[in-house]
Amino acid sequence: MKIATLTLNPCIDKTLYVSDAFQTGSLNRASSSVCCAGGKGINVSRLQKKLGAETEVFGFSGGAVGEMLQEYLQSEQIFGSFTKTACETRMCIKIIDDFGECTEINEGGGPIREDEWNTLLSQLSDFRRECEGEDGILVCAGSIPRGLSKSAYSEVCQMLLGSRVRVVLDADGDALRHGLEGRPWLIKPNIHELTAYFGKRIACEDTRSLAEYAASAGKEIFQSFGTRVICTMGGAGAVYVSGEDAIFVNAPKVLLRSFAGAGDTFLSAFLYAHFMENQVDEDAMRFASAAAAAKVAGEASSLPEKEDIVRYLDMVHAVRLHP
Repeated sequence: MKIATLTLNPCIDKTLYVSDAFQTGSLNRASSSVCCAGGKGINVSRLQKKLGAETEVFGFSGGAVGEMLQEYLQSEQIFGSFTKTACETRMCIKIIDDFGECTEINEGGGPIREDEWNTLLSQLSDFRRECEGEDGILVCAGSIPRGLSKSAYSEVCQMLLGSRVRVVLDADGDALRHGLEGRPWLIKPNIHELTAYFGKRIACEDTRSLAEYAASAGKEIFQSFGTRVICTMGGAGAVYVSGEDAIFVNAPKVLLRSFAGAGDTFLSAFLYAHFMENQVDEDAMRFASAAAAAKVAGEASSLPEKEDIVRYLDMVHAVRLHP
């Protein structure tokens, strides 16, 4: 089985480390900087490769930044089918100071032309045909660039319905709302994205309340669309709903060194454990939580090695919930 990813709005992630406290409106000097290929789907593929699985990336790439993006991926032996665009691939900046404060500046991306979108859909149709003899997974993740409809992920889901490709969706807002209409196999919102989907707020944010809400909301989505739900809740853990019951896993307490990519790491590790190692749901969720802990304990652009993940496994416990 191959876990491929679709990143409609990829980027180069540039992280700047600033000595002392970052100050707006004044000169700040970076003590060091790190660049890597970025975008939620690309993050999923990077960890798949790190864990030893084959992966393929789909997405858009344009200009000098787009060429740099592909060079970074090739240096990690990750290849795929990028559709060339007239617009430049975006650059996203993270500024982390000595006090652990993180400031992010993300470009919007796009505009994508209709002919570029049709070319990418044709490549995904080829992927569907490649999976006629074996099961495949396509992780559709991240924001939708200008020029594309908010129903872009739904269009991809509907194109793959009836095939042997399971679609996993990690998006928020309208992209999530429309994407669910395509009945993906799994979605992975965080707790804020999940509550925003239902237009609700949680009065109490203790771990138990969050877990119970995530389990109940996930069950409602499963009953409406037949879609499984993983809801990540930061330091409060995560919940997986695949039917009437739900699984809660805690998040190991670690010293935070990086902030971005924990959710992408969680999702990628779950898929790897579930499909590549045939782990049962509880064990796959434990592995995913350990992987996310290893990610935030590491450097900003780095991804955890398998031995780093295993180091946290004994700190993660799975509990069955009955929403």
